[in-house]
Amino acid sequence: MSYSKYDLAVVGGGAAGLVASVAAGAVGAKVALVEKEDRLGGECSWTGCVPSKALIHRGLLNYSCGLSPDENVMDKVRETTLEAGRASKTKSLLDSYGVDIYHGGSSFKNNRTLGLDDGPVIEANKFILCTGSSARIPKIEGLTEGYLTNREIWDLPGIPESLIIIGGGPIGTELAQAFHRLGTRVTIFQSRDRLLPRDDQELARELTEMLISDGIDIRLNARIGKVEKLERGWKVESGKDKLYGRHILIALGRRANTDYLNLEAAGVEYSRDRIAVNRHLRTTAANIWAAGDCTGGLMFSHISEIEAKTAVRNALFPFNSRVDYQGGPWATFTDPELAHLGLTEEECKHRNIRYRVYSQAFAGDDRAITDGAARGRVKIIASPYGRMLGVHILGPRAGELINEFILARRKGLRLHEIGLTVHVYPSLGMAVQRATDDWFAEMAEKPLLKFLTRLARR
Repeated sequence: MSYSKYDLAVVGGGAAGLVASVAAGAVGAKVALVEKEDRLGGECSWTGCVPSKALIHRGLLNYSCGLSPDENVMDKVRETTLEAGRASKTKSLLDSYGVDIYHGGSSFKNNRTLGLDDGPVIEANKFILCTGSSARIPKIEGLTEGYLTNREIWDLPGIPESLIIIGGGPIGTELAQAFHRLGTRVTIFQSRDRLLPRDDQELARELTEMLISDGIDIRLNARIGKVEKLERGWKVESGKDKLYGRHILIALGRRANTDYLNLEAAGVEYSRDRIAVNRHLRTTAANIWAAGDCTGGLMFSHISEIEAKTAVRNALFPFNSRVDYQGGPWATFTDPELAHLGLTEEECKHRNIRYRVYSQAFAGDDRAITDGAARGRVKIIASPYGRMLGVHILGPRAGELINEFILARRKGLRLHEIGLTVHVYPSLGMAVQRATDDWFAEMAEKPLLKFLTRLARR
């Protein structure tokens, strides 16, 4: 049995683990990276973001060009995923910083020792857990095996004739539209009164209505009583309704990957859904931190990266930093896309925060009109004096457009500074600028400003 000693060992080679390893190696630490799979990249690269966006792209091409579904679509999605994996420079970057990579399962012997299944033992002064997450499987009568999650769905040989999706979050909503556009008969069962319940209520409902009008069968306020695996598909019972479908996809959120790690031996507290961390991402073991999905917070790759950088800072340097989530942005890549930053209207009301709403419909944006994508709008929630509280965009390239607001919020810019910034015409960014026009108009009606204007005219 071989022993190797490190300054820092990172457990998990997904978004958080890769960033943590590179960041620690870049400052001179001797680093080990342990990944249970035989490849690096984690869920997002292989069974999440990359393949889902490849499928969405295929569905959009099919929809916009009126093409018949390609029987090799799933093969092409898998090829695109592999191509993205080959194009990644992650391995060479890790090598350049001297990071030792281990593949295989592992478990803690104590808070400084990690044993690998194939024999080697890693000793480290500090650890960062970046073990990611897996699909949360509900307790539904009859749901024992044969269902799909975001991992298994990419193994389908072709586009299924029908698909029942349980859950209306980002994964379920994105895949529902993509498969629907490729010819699958899709039904979503959602226990809430709209899809995407963490997003702005008004815009999420608008998107839900758009998807229904596009032909997706969406059952809202619906709970599954039981399911039954048949010879060629599934039967789902919800109340008095019975529905048959070829496959079931479970998309009801995520749970932390903690199985087989023996975290008890390391003194790390955890639950079914998350590894317990404080505001500095330290676990209940003084020399172990955690970052990414396994902490149970916002489960997005970009959030995992910022958490990983913070965990490395706190583990290797003698001070504690808190994560700057910068408003916790995310985007759901439906068509139109729905992007989120900061507070929603509902949250402002719940916290008794005074706010105003300023918006611009893409129906009034020349570029959106010429692109045939004039659905949705930019919605800005701000204080009475123009401080941004939240921004929500339902529309084309919303995931790109939200980035301007992320930077503006981080730099403390107010609405008038965005409104006075030149935006290229014709571009979708003009809708961002125009959304601030109502703020200027509102300010012009203030008695003091009117008085000053009259003085200036004398």
